[in-house]
Amino acid sequence: MRNRFFSCFFVLLSLFLIICMACAQAEAWVCPDCGQADNTGNFCSNCGAARPAAPAEAEIKEHPGLWKIEGVHDRVQVGVARIDASSYIQNKKGPYRWEPAKAIDHDESTCWQFSAKKGLGKKAWLSLDTEYGEAVDEIWFKNGFWAYNDKGGEQYSINARPREILVEISYNGEAGSSDTIALTLRDECFQDWQRFDIGRHEAVNFINISIQSVYKGSRFPNDVCLSEVMLVQKASSDYGMDPWWSSSSGTVYESRQDLSKISLLMKLATRSGPGTQYDEPGTFFGKNWKTTTVRALGKSWDGSTWWVLVDFSNGGKASYRVWTGLKRVDVEIDQLPEVYPIGQGTVSATSNTYRGPGGNYARAKVSINGWKDVVAYGRENGYVEVEFIQGSKWYRLWVPESETSIDWGNDFSGEN
Repeated sequence: MRNRFFSCFFVLLSLFLIICMACAQAEAWVCPDCGQADNTGNFCSNCGAARPAAPAEAEIKEHPGLWKIEGVHDRVQVGVARIDASSYIQNKKGPYRWEPAKAIDHDESTCWQFSAKKGLGKKAWLSLDTEYGEAVDEIWFKNGFWAYNDKGGEQYSINARPREILVEISYNGEAGSSDTIALTLRDECFQDWQRFDIGRHEAVNFINISIQSVYKGSRFPNDVCLSEVMLVQKASSDYGMDPWWSSSSGTVYESRQDLSKISLLMKLATRSGPGTQYDEPGTFFGKNWKTTTVRALGKSWDGSTWWVLVDFSNGGKASYRVWTGLKRVDVEIDQLPEVYPIGQGTVSATSNTYRGPGGNYARAKVSINGWKDVVAYGRENGYVEVEFIQGSKWYRLWVPESETSIDWGNDFSGEN
């Protein structure tokens, strides 16, 4: 009796499983290869392609407007369906190179870039359409242009960066309803996200960001760059969502070298500017270069080699801010900012020329004979670094700013 019971049980169970499988097979599906609809078998009735496997539970997007943030467990990204901007720069290297979509492509080495020559405020804006009306708690930024050119020159400091911005938040289904928040972005590069908690805002329709002021670029003062912006919601990331950018993790920046303690690779031969045409302040640390460190401040390419701007004290006698060849210092060249002119004008006749921005720097044995047309490369501590030619020699020296007349902020470079 017991055996008959179990036999009947297994027969019924088998029939149940067969019916379930038949039902599953009977469920219509669309062929991903040819688009044939109403397939019910395991193979497409048109092209013979195999029925696609059902997505794993972890891949089902239960919240289509939210996405995982790589490495973050208590925040999710609010998806942006459309992005628009007041304008963007177009050039011969690619008309869409600086389009607004570059600010949400999860690649720090690209950016939205626009010209501020015609002003800011209501004329310079970036609009993010969230589509699904999700809540937004935070806005994250990567300010400026996080990239290097083909010669290793960093693009951050030479281009302008947003400083003060206004964030206007509009709500889904509430025409004319919005809030405005003022934020100040920090002037920093190759760091983590700048995260701003703006408080919970429910059912956000779109967010408009208008640029009110900028940090000027040293070479392109009016070309304003923003690498990344992200709308963020405080929530558990355990949604079983597959980020749409999973195939590209973006640029990863390692911890940067301490540029205040650069070791020497040989004795330190120097020039006042980045090239052999400039005068020679001297050669330093002939016997103790192995135990000496200097501070690295910048770099310049002369067409054949890199020169490095270094600052150091000469055994307590006087300080120097001068140039040396890359081969003489142990520095990662891609971590140094490139030095560009920041102004031009004139300097009066003076004997007060220095090897750095202050009286604690060595006096240069060079007097300026009469008024000189100069290009300015630095401005610090009441002194200006000027470049000029006198006789057959080039010089970059520091003079009191009171003895100069400089037009600041000129763009000497052309297109970047």
